[in-house]
Amino acid sequence: MPVTSDDHRRADVRKPVPATNRLRGLMPSELDVTQRVLYDSIVAHEVPWAEGAGARAIGADGQLLGPFDSLLRSPTISSAMLDVFRADKANTSLPASAHEVVILAVGAARHAAYELYAHTAIGTAADLPEATIDAIVADERPAFDSDEDAVAYDFARQLLRTDRVDDEAYARAIAAFGERGVVDMVLLIGLYETVCELVNVFEVPVPTNGSTARPAREREL
Repeated sequence: MPVTSDDHRRADVRKPVPATNRLRGLMPSELDVTQRVLYDSIVAHEVPWAEGAGARAIGADGQLLGPFDSLLRSPTISSAMLDVFRADKANTSLPASAHEVVILAVGAARHAAYELYAHTAIGTAADLPEATIDAIVADERPAFDSDEDAVAYDFARQLLRTDRVDDEAYARAIAAFGERGVVDMVLLIGLYETVCELVNVFEVPVPTNGSTARPAREREL
């Protein structure tokens, strides 16, 4: 029986995590001028954002981790892409918890280990309940405490699985977030589809200490 694309999408998200990256990590001393500008920008913006939540984004030797190292190979386009990510972070109309629910749903649908590792930490910092995060990472629908989070999850999951949303999911999203919010949500899904494909294509590993799912809360204990 042939395997369909939907079969691949519904596959177990808990696949083995690659141990090595297909790309050799670039050292800061190796970068040309354009790459160095992008590197410095990521170190100034994305690295503190990720590591502030407890997800490692840079090594002790200065190599970028996660999707960031791959971006250095195409610095001009990657810089423009990061501008869109930064615009989303600064201007999205989605509530913080719903925003992270959508991102985790994308990671689970695309089996992107590093993305799930990083946004488990970032979702924790956004006060998503532990049980909610664990269910989404396992590609299961949580018992949501928040109606907005439930609407965001159902919308994103349906779009990711079927490439469409039905009238009911659309109407619920419009009622919860308005037209601007639905546009913001679709754009967010597209942005993190790109992140997931980067980490999947280049087999980006989770950092060696990346098994800790909730470092932000652990630091508070």
